[in-house]
Amino acid sequence: MSEPHTPTTIEPGTPDPMSYSREVDNPATLIVVYAVIIGLMVATVGLSSLGLGKFGLPIQLAIGAIQAGVVAYYFMHLKQGDRVVILTALASIFWMGILFVLFMADYMTRKMIVGW
Repeated sequence: MSEPHTPTTIEPGTPDPMSYSREVDNPATLIVVYAVIIGLMVATVGLSSLGLGKFGLPIQLAIGAIQAGVVAYYFMHLKQGDRVVILTALASIFWMGILFVLFMADYMTRKMIVGW
């Protein structure tokens, strides 16, 4: 057995497993991203007061999807993630889409029973 108090040697050219090599986000970038998210939120609230009729909901959902994408890309660090992290995020969106499609298929095929 090796002595526990002796430092281990790392061969040259191999990354140190104890070091953290990810880049740190620039605070100015984070403030700009935060301002973009707040701006999109203000746009959503403004569109809701305009009364766009049947076009209001799809536009607001599209703005919400853009907000979710910006949050995932910057604040959840998908821009720095490896392929497994990005694949996991895309798989979760795929399965959520399947759940929404199945829910809407069930909801749209039910008949309304009045009086229950």
